[in-house]
Amino acid sequence: MSNELKVKFWGVRGSYPAPGAGTVKYGGNTPSVEVQAGNRTIILDAGTGIIPLGRELARTKRAGEILLLLSHMHHDHTQGFPFFVPAYMPNSKLHIYGPDGTHESMKNVLERNQSSETFPLGLRDMASVKDIQAVRESQVIVWDEAGVRVAESASGLDDEAVVIRIHKSYAHPGGVFVYRITWRGKSVVYATDTEGYVGTDKRLVKFAKDADVLIHDAQYLDEHYWGQLEGFPATQGFGHSTVTMACEVALASEAGQLVLFHHDPAYTDDVLAGMERTAKSLFADSVAAYEGLEIVLRDEKMSVQLQSPAINGRDVQYAQNG
Repeated sequence: MSNELKVKFWGVRGSYPAPGAGTVKYGGNTPSVEVQAGNRTIILDAGTGIIPLGRELARTKRAGEILLLLSHMHHDHTQGFPFFVPAYMPNSKLHIYGPDGTHESMKNVLERNQSSETFPLGLRDMASVKDIQAVRESQVIVWDEAGVRVAESASGLDDEAVVIRIHKSYAHPGGVFVYRITWRGKSVVYATDTEGYVGTDKRLVKFAKDADVLIHDAQYLDEHYWGQLEGFPATQGFGHSTVTMACEVALASEAGQLVLFHHDPAYTDDVLAGMERTAKSLFADSVAAYEGLEIVLRDEKMSVQLQSPAINGRDVQYAQNG
């Protein structure tokens, strides 16, 4: 088994897909992040970024067993799932876990997204074995030699077990799950679709304490958030953060690396590069997520791989901004 905990970004845009010449560098797909803990594959959210990820998993024969964690059921976090290739493979087993805090069950939402009125193939037409479960904040998700399961505590587990803890944030309409994935003493916190509080979100800071990687929503420029950006409405209360808010959480939690995430679909590559420079001035170890970004944790070292996936048949590399 590999000793690496690797994070790869396949979709980093919020709200809706944003293809075009102005989004080539950072990408236009909606949220989906792959975490590899050794040979185990965990996917965070099923926006359109999960579509190329699914093709890659099938191509590299890594689609046997997959854990998909949904932060919430908003469309930009589920819209790629009907096109996820491993879901149609009979030899694949998908564990799909997420919140069930609304009047509709998580399974019902997925089924509705593929109802006969909206999509030609239903959830039952997908040939994979599917384990769909709603989980609670008080529970932990465990993946070890015994397989994937939901437990009431993480006591008695060793470092070889992947342990996923859950934090429910109320700083987004309808609520959202924040996940902390820990393996061999390394941890990644995924905090998308959350809005900062005055004085910082203390519960989130505690949950993310000392994380090696903190992936944090940073959708808006400060002036956009406050309604001071010409042509854009104020977005206070929309459930998304600014770069400043994300950096405050990273500083207070003493995270190792901050990744700005869930970029506004109206923002161009130049705007995001500027936001990254702002973040670095507040928290030095910051990077704006882009499709193809890889962060690898091994032993006591962390490396950031600054290579994008192929664009129009070309492999493109970018230097660190700022």
